Amino acid sequence: MTNSDSGGSRRETPLEGATAEFIAERDGNYAQNLEYVLEKWTDWCADQDVRTLDDVTPLTMRHYASSLKRRSKTADGDGISASTARTYYNYVSALLTWAVEVEYLPENPAEKRKAKKPLPTARTNSGEQQFWQPEQRHAIINYVDERAREAIDERGTDAFEAIRNRTLITVLAYTGVRGSEVLADYRDERRNGLRWGDVDLENGVITVLGKSQNPNEEVGLTGQTIEPLQRLQTLLDSPANSWPVFPSRHPPSLYENIRAAGHDVPDGDPWEFMLENGIEPPSMSTSGARTVLKRLSSEAPIPDLDTENGEYLTLHGARRGVGEALFREHGAQRAQRTLRHADPKTTSQMYSHIEASELGEANTAVFDDESDSH
Repeated sequence: MTNSDSGGSRRETPLEGATAEFIAERDGNYAQNLEYVLEKWTDWCADQDVRTLDDVTPLTMRHYASSLKRRSKTADGDGISASTARTYYNYVSALLTWAVEVEYLPENPAEKRKAKKPLPTARTNSGEQQFWQPEQRHAIINYVDERAREAIDERGTDAFEAIRNRTLITVLAYTGVRGSEVLADYRDERRNGLRWGDVDLENGVITVLGKSQNPNEEVGLTGQTIEPLQRLQTLLDSPANSWPVFPSRHPPSLYENIRAAGHDVPDGDPWEFMLENGIEPPSMSTSGARTVLKRLSSEAPIPDLDTENGEYLTLHGARRGVGEALFREHGAQRAQRTLRHADPKTTSQMYSHIEASELGEANTAVFDDESDSH
């Protein structure tokens, strides 16, 4: 590019080159997050025939904001959160701010009010967001435990689905892991579900692709999760470490894997056919897990859950419930470490309602003592 002070004409800067240059100046998890988001953004721009920095206008960014809003969560929990949508937008805005700094652009089109207007509004009241309350956690765990025992008594080795569900619910309820870290997310081909090769039961650790894009992020397993995982591992008896820990039994997905392995679709049970022939099953998806949670929430006696109006225990509610319990018992640092928040502010904001409540209680005692002294 020719500097505007030189009297020459400006040449347009390709988006891919600019993003590569911008990311190269950053490091650590922030750089990894930027790379992932900006790669998706440049692909989106290419679909809009936007290929250079000069092609990016406030209208371009308004359309991008609208696309993020369409991807944001619906009432049943599908999609990205409003805060995630805003984070993605801010990453792109950071690139364009940098482009202004290095004189690739005269101004940042992402910061125009009309560009940002379609972005979804993030909830700021941490107490309004769902978390699995202790009574709800105990109720759902007791329910899936009972269903697993009954299935074993009635069907023996054919009790797989009940045992898988018990294991999944237990891992979600006690580790604080994100659903997309242990289940397949078909919006991101790298998130194909937790594999047995990533499970270390001896040391009580699973290795996941974290939100930071670190593929080797370790999550500690609590004692409550070990036995269910051992039982599931024994029952599945997978021939390879590449098999998913939480397989799907969705028939169309099973048939697809059977055909991909070079077999004709069987007349009988596709699940049994896959096990008999050593065909790797697909991983349960986040969408499939939400379906399971909706069903279990309606079946189990879960307190303080308005199932008649469609309320159910959500994937992220499990994670927040873990953080809630740890925050109350051990403080922000333990919750932050367990939930693997890169920024302590994230943990503090998530559980600000607890801090406010505890401050209120403590301050009550102060003023009670004051009134007693008069």
